Amino acid sequence: MSDYDFSSLNDKEFEKLSADLLSTHLGVKVERFKAGRDGGVDGRYFEAPDSEVIIQCKHWSKSGLPKLISSLKRTEATKVKKLNPVRYIFVTSLELSKTNKTEIKNIFSPFIRIDSDIFGKEDLNDLLSRNPQIEQNHYKLWIQSTHVLKIMLDAALVGRSKSKLQEITEDSKRYVITENHQQALGKLESIHSIIITGAPGIGKTSLAEQLCQFYTAQEYEFCFIENSLTEAEQHYEAQRKQVFYYDDFLGSNYLLALEHHQDTHVINFIKRIKNDSKKRFILTSRSNILNQGKHLSERFRIEKIDKNEYELSLDGLSNFDKAKIFYNHLWFGYLNEEYIEEIYKDKRYHNIIEHKNFNPRLVSFITDPDRLESINPINYWDYIKSTLDNPKDIWKHVFDNQMDEISKHILIAVSLHYRKISELKLKKFFQHLKYSSLNVDKDKLFDNAMKELTGALLNRYVVEQGVVEYSLFNPSIADYIFSTYMDDPNYVGELLACLESVEATDNILSLLNSGTLDRNFCIDLVEWQLKSLLRCNSYIEKKQYSLQLLALALKLALSSPNCLELMQKFSENIIHSGYSEISASLFDFMCWSINTLVQSPSDGRIKVLVESWVLKGDLDYDELVSLSELIFLLEPESGELTTFFKEKFIEFYSYEITRYVIEGGIFDDEFEHGFEDFDRVNDFIDDDVSTIPIDFNEAEIQEISENCSFEEIIESNREASMDYPRPSSSPLSRLDGSFILNELSEIDDLFDRG
Repeated sequence: MSDYDFSSLNDKEFEKLSADLLSTHLGVKVERFKAGRDGGVDGRYFEAPDSEVIIQCKHWSKSGLPKLISSLKRTEATKVKKLNPVRYIFVTSLELSKTNKTEIKNIFSPFIRIDSDIFGKEDLNDLLSRNPQIEQNHYKLWIQSTHVLKIMLDAALVGRSKSKLQEITEDSKRYVITENHQQALGKLESIHSIIITGAPGIGKTSLAEQLCQFYTAQEYEFCFIENSLTEAEQHYEAQRKQVFYYDDFLGSNYLLALEHHQDTHVINFIKRIKNDSKKRFILTSRSNILNQGKHLSERFRIEKIDKNEYELSLDGLSNFDKAKIFYNHLWFGYLNEEYIEEIYKDKRYHNIIEHKNFNPRLVSFITDPDRLESINPINYWDYIKSTLDNPKDIWKHVFDNQMDEISKHILIAVSLHYRKISELKLKKFFQHLKYSSLNVDKDKLFDNAMKELTGALLNRYVVEQGVVEYSLFNPSIADYIFSTYMDDPNYVGELLACLESVEATDNILSLLNSGTLDRNFCIDLVEWQLKSLLRCNSYIEKKQYSLQLLALALKLALSSPNCLELMQKFSENIIHSGYSEISASLFDFMCWSINTLVQSPSDGRIKVLVESWVLKGDLDYDELVSLSELIFLLEPESGELTTFFKEKFIEFYSYEITRYVIEGGIFDDEFEHGFEDFDRVNDFIDDDVSTIPIDFNEAEIQEISENCSFEEIIESNREASMDYPRPSSSPLSRLDGSFILNELSEIDDLFDRG
C-alpha cells in the first residue's frame, strides 16, 4: 500500500489529486472550480439534476489536526450551511482516527452522511494503491514515492553520482513542470541528447536535474560527470539503460575546454548517444559561454550543435508558470506569515512575477528566511524591490554585515577553485591562512567556520564514507566575488598561495577569457605567484601547482625575468628528478621551455626523460598529441624517439579505432554483416592524424585500419536502430500536460488563500 504524507504537493496540487481520486472512486466526473472563489467548494457533482454534492479539500500538513478542527468549526461549517448541499464530502491530507472522523461529521451534520464521506491520509493512500495510474500521472507525488526513490538510488553509480541524486531528490518539491520541461523531454526522446543553455539563475540546472531524476525513476543508471567525458566513457555499458549528466560542461573556461578537444569529445559522445536508444545525455552551459565556444569551435559548427541545443529562456515562460514557481517557494518555504502578508498586500506578487529580472534564483533568495534576519517585515517589500532591481548586489549585505574576514577568505577561495572542493583541501587552506600575512582570527576553529557557512553560503556533500566536499550555495556568489574582490593581486595572490589549487589557476584563465578579469590584473597576479615560488623555493614541493601556474603564464604570453627564471629552474628540476604526474600540460610546458631557449633540444637528458614518458603507457589521446609536438621539437627529422612514439600511438589507436569509427558515424547506414570499407577507415584515420606534427605513412595508417571491427559496427548500428521497450505503466507517455496542475484560472486564483 502507498504511504504518502503528500508533503511534496502544494494545496492546489493536492486538490487536483483528490478530485482525480474521487472521480474514479465514485464513478463520477468531479467538476472543479477556480481556487478561492468557491465559497468552500473545491469540487462538485450532481447525484440528480437538483442534488448537488460538494467536495472540500484541506491540505493542512503544516498546521496539524487541532488547528484544522478549529478552522472547520469557526468558518467552514457556516459556509456549508449556506451552500446547503445534499451531500458533503471532506478530504484532508492529515491522519484521521475514527474519533476524528466522528468529530468532523458532527461539525458538518447533517451534510456529511457517513464517516466514509471523510477521507484522510490513510484513505487517500488506499485509493492510490488501487489506482496506480493516478499516482503516476501526478509526477511530483510519484517521483517522491518510496518505491521510485529506491529505484533511483539503486540506479545511481556509487560516490558522486549517488550523492548528486540524493541532492536532486531533496530539491524536487519546489520544482514546477513547465513547457520548457515538456519540450526538453521531447528532444531527449527524439535525439537522446540535449544541451540546456540560458542566463545565470534561469533554471538550467533545475531542469536538467529533474530530467535526470525522471529517467533514473525509469530505471536508467545515473552517471554524474564531474570533470570530463572520460568519466562517462569509463562507465558506458552498451546493454544498460543509462543517463549521463554533465553540468556546466564548458565551465567558464571554454578556451581551455576547446584546447583539450572537449568539443570533439562532446560531439562524438552525442553521436554515440544518438545511436543508442538506451542512453540519454544531458548537458548545461551558460548561453554566452556556449555561443563563444560555438564561434571558436569548427566541430561545433560542422556538426550543427544547435540542433541538439534547447535554449532555456524565461521568454518562453508564461506569467502563470512564473506564478507557480513563486507560489511553490512560498508554500514549501518557511517564510514567516508577517513577510508573506507583505507580498499579498495589494497583490504585490504580480510585481514580482512580471518583473524583468524575475528568475528562480532571485525568487529563492527573496523568500529565504535565513537571509531576512536583519530585515524587518515592514521593510521587506523595499528589500524585494531593491533585490529585483539590482540582482548583482544580492550578496553585498551578506558580505558586508554577516560574516567575518576568515569566512570571506574561505568563500573567495572556494569561488576561485570553481569546482567542488574537498574538505581535506579546505582544511589545508585554513591552516595556511593562519600562517599567512592575511589578518585572520588564529583562534577560530575550522569546524566552527564551516558550520557558520554551510547551508547559507556553502553546500556540504558526503560523497562516500570519509569523503566530504563543498561547493558554493549559489553560483551568483562567485559572480559577486569576481566583480567585487578581484582588484588586489597581492591579496588574491596570497589566497592562491594558501590554496595551492590547480583548478584555481585554470579558472583565472577562464575569467580572463570571459572578460571578468582584467589582463593586467592577471599578469600581476601570476607575477606575484612566481616571485613567491622563487623566494621560498617551494616549486620543488609544489610541482603540480607550479606547472599549472607556468601553464597560465604561457597563456598570458609572459616572458618576464621571474617567469623565465622559474621556467628554467622548474624544467631543470623535472629533468634532474623526473615527474611522475605526466600530462598534456607537462608536455606543453616542456615545448614552451625549448621554444623560449630556456632548454636546449639537444640536451640528451631531455631525450632520456621523454623516452621514459613514451614508454610509461596509459596516455590518452590528448596527451599523445601534446607529446608528439614535444618529440617533433627534439627530432624534427625523426629518430629513435619518433619510432617509439609511433609504436605507442599505433597501439593506442588500433585499440580504439572501432569506437572512434562508431562515434564518427561514418557507417551509420550499414546493417548487413559482411560489409567492409577499409578505404573510408583509412581516410578517417588520415584526416584525424593530420593534426599531429609527426607524419604517418600509408602502411602505418593501414596497420591501424586493419584493427577496425566491421562486425562490431554492424551490431552497434542494429542495436541502435531497435526501439527499447518501455514499461506500459511508465508516465512518460503521459507527460503531455494531462497530469500537470491545470491552469485553473489567473494568477490571483492561484494565490488566493480562500
